[in-house]
Parts: sequence; C-alpha cells; structure tokens
Amino acid sequence: MGKSMKVDFSEIAEQKIFDTVRSLGYGIYSENENINAEEKGDGNLFFRFIISVVLLVALMYVSMGHMFMFPLPSFLNPHNGNAHYFSLYQAILSTAIIYINFHFFLSGASAVLRRVPNMDTLVALGSGVSYVYSIVLTILIFIGTFESNSSFTNYFENLYFESAAMILVLVTVGKWLEEKSKKRTGSEVEKLLKLMPDLCLVERNGKEISLSIKDLQVGDFVIVRQGEYIPVDGKIVFGTGAVDKSAITGESLPVEVTIGDYVTSASLVKNGDIKLKAEKIGEESTLSKIIKMVKAAGASKAPLQKLADKIAGIFVPVVCCLSILTFALWCLIDGAILPAHSITFAICVLVVSCPCALGLATPVAITTASGRGAALGILYKDAQNLQKLTEVNVVLLDKTATLTIGKPQVKKISVFENDEEFIKKLLYGIEKNSNHPFAKCIMDFCQSGVEVENFKYVLGEGATAEFEGKNYFLGNEKLVGSAKIKRIGELGDDFSGNSSVVYLADENKVLAAISISDKIKTESKETILNLKDRGMKVAMLTGDSKNAANEVAKSLGIDEFLSEIKPEDKLQAVENLQKIGATVAMVGDGINDAPALKQADVGIAIGSGTDVAIDSAGIVLVSNDLRALDTAFELSKITVRNIKQNLFWAFFYNAAMIPIAAGCFSFFNLALNPMIAAACMSISSLFVVGNALRILTFKNKKFADDKNDLLSEENEFMKKIVTVEGMCCEHCAKRVEDKLTAVEGVISVDVKLKKKLVILRSREMISDDIIKNRIVEAGYSVVSIENK
Repeated sequence: MGKSMKVDFSEIAEQKIFDTVRSLGYGIYSENENINAEEKGDGNLFFRFIISVVLLVALMYVSMGHMFMFPLPSFLNPHNGNAHYFSLYQAILSTAIIYINFHFFLSGASAVLRRVPNMDTLVALGSGVSYVYSIVLTILIFIGTFESNSSFTNYFENLYFESAAMILVLVTVGKWLEEKSKKRTGSEVEKLLKLMPDLCLVERNGKEISLSIKDLQVGDFVIVRQGEYIPVDGKIVFGTGAVDKSAITGESLPVEVTIGDYVTSASLVKNGDIKLKAEKIGEESTLSKIIKMVKAAGASKAPLQKLADKIAGIFVPVVCCLSILTFALWCLIDGAILPAHSITFAICVLVVSCPCALGLATPVAITTASGRGAALGILYKDAQNLQKLTEVNVVLLDKTATLTIGKPQVKKISVFENDEEFIKKLLYGIEKNSNHPFAKCIMDFCQSGVEVENFKYVLGEGATAEFEGKNYFLGNEKLVGSAKIKRIGELGDDFSGNSSVVYLADENKVLAAISISDKIKTESKETILNLKDRGMKVAMLTGDSKNAANEVAKSLGIDEFLSEIKPEDKLQAVENLQKIGATVAMVGDGINDAPALKQADVGIAIGSGTDVAIDSAGIVLVSNDLRALDTAFELSKITVRNIKQNLFWAFFYNAAMIPIAAGCFSFFNLALNPMIAAACMSISSLFVVGNALRILTFKNKKFADDKNDLLSEENEFMKKIVTVEGMCCEHCAKRVEDKLTAVEGVISVDVKLKKKLVILRSREMISDDIIKNRIVEAGYSVVSIENK
C-alpha cells in the first residue's frame, strides 16, 4: 500500500532484484531515487486516463449512438452500406486506446511467462480477446464488401471494439480513483512529513546561522521561535514556552516547558522562544522513527491476508479455465460458427473476476489504521500486532511509570546508625552510578555525596558498593537480609501504604530506611475499568514491596499482582499464562520490562520509556496518557472488522458475479456485457478502498469529549470564543492566529475558519479590548466575544 517492498538478501545482487521486478512490468526505485518517481507515475496515469476517455467518447458515439437515436454521418452509417468504414473507424480508435494502455498487456504477459498471472493478465485477456475477435469480423466485413451477395457485412452488429476499449478505460479510471483514495489512507503520514522544516536556526560560536536540517549535528544549540516546529529531539537549555505535541502524542492541549525539559521533533512552539541542545537528529529523531514505523506497518501483512494471498495465487488460472469452459459450453448451446454469446460471456468472466478487491482488502485497511493510529499517538510496528491485539484476553501492567507517573519522590529517611549527613552523602555516592528510577529522586534529595568504589548493580534487588574499605548494600529486603530490618510498623506512616522502602546496610546492620512514593496516574483507574469492560483479566507486575504493590492494586481495582519480582520473573509470568492458553499483552516502559514485552503475544511500550523497551514492543503508546491503551484496542478491533468486511465483499462479489458473467442467468434476461463487467470490477475495488477510508474518521467515543473537545470544562486554562467577520481563507486564519498568539499570556489559538470562530486559551484573563484590537489590526472585525 505504501508502494514499497522489503527484501532480505545476502548473496543476490541488488540489481538482479531490480531487474526481476521490472521484468514483471513494474517500476522500481531505491529509497533515495523514489522522491519524484511516485509523482511522475501518478501524472502518467492521469494523462492516460484523460486521453483514453476522450478517445472512448468518440468511439462510443459511433458504436452505440444509434441506441440513443444519435445521428451518424452517412459515410459511417452501416445501414447505408458503409459497414466497412463503420468498423474501420472503431478499429482505429480502439487500437489507439490499446496503445495508450499497453502497460496492461506487457504486465499481464510478463506475469504469465513468470507463472504468476495477475489482475493485469485478466484485463489483457478480456480486452485482447474482444479486440482480436472484432478485428477478425472487420476483415470479414471488408471481404464482404468486395464479394457480391455476401452476408459478411452483417457482422458489424457483433463488433466488440467498444468493449475492448471500455475495459481498459474503466480499469484505468478505477486505478486512478483508487490511487487518489489510497493517498488518503496515508494522509496522516504525509501530514507528519510536512511537519519537518527544511531549515533551522542554530547557534554556533555565539552566532545565529540558518542551516539545513541535513547539516545539523548532535550537540548543536537549536533556536526555535514561536510558531515554529521543533526539528530535533533535545533538552531545553534556555527559555520557556507552551508546546503543542498533538502531532506526535495526539494530546490536544499545549504543555508548558522550561529549562531541563526534554522536547521532541514535530512539536509546535505555540508560545515563547526556546533553545535546545540537539540529542537525536535525522533518522534517530522521534518524528523519523514514527514515520518509519507507520510505513513499515503499512507494508507488512496481517495473518488474515495469508488466506487472501493463497486464494489470489490460484484465482487467475481458475478464472482462465472457467472462461474457456464458458466459451465451450456456449459454443455447444449456440451452435454457430462465430458464436457471439460464447465470446461475450467468456470475456465477461475474465474481466469481472479481476482479484483487485481481494488483493486490496487487507493492506488498504492496515495502511489507513496505521496512519490514523499515528495521529492518535499509537504506533503499530506491523500488521500482525494490530490483528493480534484483538485476540488478547490477559493484560499485564508494569507499575512504575506505567500505572504511576514514574517520578518517585523521597518522603522520608530514617537513620538508625551514624549521622544523617554521612548517610545522605553515602546514598548519593552509590546512586549516582545507578540508572534505577529511584536513583534520581534519592540524588535530588541528598544533593551531594562521596566517591564510592566497586559499584555493582544486582538485578531486581539493588546495588552494592565499597567506601573506605567497607561494603555497603542499598536495596530491598532480599539484598540486605530481612533479619537486619526493623519491622515496618515501627517506622511510622511514611513507610506504609503506597510507599516503597529502600534500605541502606553495611555487612552487619541496617543503617537507614528510605521511604519513596510515586503518584498514581489519574487515568490509570479508568483504564483498568475499560479493560475489564472488554472482558480482560488485568494483573500488575512490580519489583516494589508487597505493601506498596497492594496499596496501588487496591486503589486501582486490580485483583491480582506480583511484587518484589525480577525481570526474569516478569518473563516467567508471561510464559506461564501462555502455557495455559492465554493471549497476553504486556505493558511496560523500562529495561526490566523488555524480556516480558518481547515474549508477550503483544508487547506495548509507553513512549516515554527506554529505547530497549520500545524496541522490544510491537505497539508504542507515544503519549503518557494510559487511556491510549483502550484506544489501541478499539482501533485494532475496528480495523480487523473492516478487513473482514472487505474480504467478505471480495468473496461475495466473485461468487455472485462469475455465474452472472458466464451467462448462467441469461435465460432470465440477466446477463452482462464486457463493458458492464469492467465497470463492476472497478466499482468493487473502489468499494473496498472506500470502506477502509472510514477508519480515518475513527475516534474513541469514550474520550472524545473530555480529551479532544477544545471547549472541555475540565480545561484548566481561561477560554474565549471570538466570532470574527471577514476571514475567507487559510491566509486570513493565519494572520489572526499570529496576531493573537503574540499576546502575552496566550497559550493557544485555534481558528475555525468555516464557523468564523477563534478559540483562545490563556493562563489568565485577557481583556476583550486587547483581543478586539489585535483582530482589527489583522484587518478583520469582531462580532462577539464569549468568555468560558
């Protein structure tokens, strides 16, 4: 669907692959050469379409005009003894149309020679047989013209030049409309591509210079002004602003960012100016990775397509046999030398049966769903994961940074031995070597520390280190030994409930206990309820203490959980469920979740997680909003249903139309001619594409009101709805948006051109007069201002 092909090869030369594809009648280009090739191909298709239609109109007027009482020039009127001119005129025009669309014959013949007959084979056979049959009759008509008392001239009534031409023209029209429709299936990807600017402003050696995106380097300081898209991923080093991430995460409201915050490419700076240090550029940027994932998903095959592929592989030879059988049977029924019915019905069988709809049924839906998912912040890496998600009946969720915010904070430190200052410095010294989620919050709490030696990370337990010749242990009960730990109840309320406790111990005793808590995401409970409503079993996996895990599970309504577990235990949990027949989805974000994500039937990574987790998963939720999980399930369900509808239509269409095309119901005056057969085939393909396009309108109704409605009452910003008179185009809307965005305190401006409305959000109430003056400055008038 993305007009792409992925080939894994080792010893075969790349050129041989190119030559093989071209020998089948298709064009092929390398990824770098394909910039203009697609546009050129679409232009050629449109040119063929226009010229073919013009010639066809001229042909149809002569061949079928008499049916509508259209007058014919006397020299072309077969009833005036000019059957030879009548047939010759049609032969010339149909030959021109065949020449323009000769691609079908080349591709169809190449496919037959390669023993892989395709749709073009059937089109070429249907048109070719009609044309050759008509040429034979034309020759007989000319013979009859020079032979007295010959009845050959009556053959003009059985000419099929218009059918030969109409088949090609209708298929060309269908292909052109199909391409136009299929482009819409990838429209979301095209929108993403347009978000990447060609140039950006970079600060080097104290000077601001404009550079091409291709010339950017990691470490460059990139300046992004208000109204511009961020070209790279990086950390803000100067400035503050409001950033719209909707293109990447699907979140409608801007997010305020400041120094130290990480921002990604394709985010729009709605307010303020920022300077960031480039960390990921080019193909490593978030936008590039998303585009690559979406394209890969569109080019992949769902398991449902395997059935369609098997059928399509034997379909064309079977149809050819049916066409020959139809011809033979009608020869026996008619008993004529040149039986018109035999030719007509044999051609109809060939044309009406083109397996376009069957071939399009799955890939067009997958491509559309992948693009729509990307717009909603959901990335399906391939079609298999998209389909498999509909079969999931058990969902395992990691706790930290999945169900919780992922920014743990130290609530309290209780020191049992030594002074608190020494303990803090020791904690800092150990944790600065660790990448555990708790490490940063402990370092932030302690602020400074000592230098330790021989640091070792113990997976699922904690870390050990040496300081001044003495061994220290920092971790959970398993690491320090439960015999050394005082009872939790003696440590107070800060060490109970939704708190994880980390212990610092030496070789003999526990020196301190640190209480760490992580706030539960507001949407987590709603997500759990939605999963249960889908009939799924939900369980939580965490390395935290049993008390902390129990508190989170209870508050979220999760009945089952595993606590104090290692990464290999998460993997084992997935395998155990699979052994009893469960289809498991694992949701996580960290390195410790990677093995389970890989093993699960569907691995789902949170977009803010580690690269290892994202690489191990089959689906990525770009935003941190866990409700996107329910949206991913719903989109997969709708897409698979759409594929099944397409496949049903493709099978039903062929099952119903082939008997009609073969003339089985001609005795009841229900029959086709080749032109109608070609029209039916094209309409069938367009039906499949049109059905898939409905996915582009998908919205998860559960969240449409509270997440995407720009006028939501839950929106924490001040809102004004301004009715503006005089805006007539996108340029007008842009002028108004620029003027209002520049007003201090404005977070975002959304112009609804058709409704003549401007929806403005701000941190604080802004005077109506200021809004009115800015719109007047832009050259328009204000009808009304409504405060929300």
